[in-house]
Amino acid sequence: MKETKLIRSAVKITIGLIAIGLATPAIAQSGSDFILSLTSTFDAAENQLLVDVAIENNGGDMQGFNIDVCHDSSLLTPEAILCGPPLQALNGGAGPGLVLPYIDSDGGIVYGVVFSNFGGSETIPIGFYPQMFQIRYDLTGTAAIDSELCFCDIPPCSSGSCSVAETEIVVGGQSYSPALNCFPIFGGDYLRGDSNGDGNINIADPIFSLAYLFNQGTIPQCMDAADANGDLGIDLADALYLLNYINGMGPAPPAPFPDCGSNPGTPLLGCASFNACP
Repeated sequence: MKETKLIRSAVKITIGLIAIGLATPAIAQSGSDFILSLTSTFDAAENQLLVDVAIENNGGDMQGFNIDVCHDSSLLTPEAILCGPPLQALNGGAGPGLVLPYIDSDGGIVYGVVFSNFGGSETIPIGFYPQMFQIRYDLTGTAAIDSELCFCDIPPCSSGSCSVAETEIVVGGQSYSPALNCFPIFGGDYLRGDSNGDGNINIADPIFSLAYLFNQGTIPQCMDAADANGDLGIDLADALYLLNYINGMGPAPPAPFPDCGSNPGTPLLGCASFNACP
């Protein structure tokens, strides 16, 4: 992936200025022709949340976009933006003609991209692009993976000289505003007690939890799964609880167990991902 580090100073996003010169006809009727979505995974080795930004384009040949994504700044810190395969392929593999990133101190990132070099005619056609670009966030606490990310319109700076464009897609030199929806960082099922996320409950799980607790292992991708006794904490009691169950000396973990599931409406420690559940 081609990595673009976030610029931590004011940047003026100017998508339409370059796109106006392109002759691609617009067939889009409204912002509803473009659907934005987010999916996330957790990189335990780096303690980072990896968020793929997807665009479903039903509106025509895209020339560029400006996308704002808001987050809770007390839980997440944006670290980098990486171009996805569609952006990497532009201009013969050289990537976009112009990339303008911006980070808002109140909790958001702005990513403005013009596909062509000046005077060019690069576009991305109708289709679904599951990884247009990726945002990498550093986690400042486990609660971060139980929060949500939202597409948004970040207002201009309250001080200084920067101005920030709203979320929009450019087709035929025209800007279209898609719906701005929120997405939970994790909203799937998990299996309580399966600390290492391999789909099985065995001796490897309490060993995995103990290694994490004593700073000898990686962070569990799903804290709720590692909470074997369901007391909303990750500690030595979880490993002991699971060892007793595995050896027939204690009760089974509380739900969701022995099958994958979730506990809607109950407090959660958070899950970034749990691939063992279908």
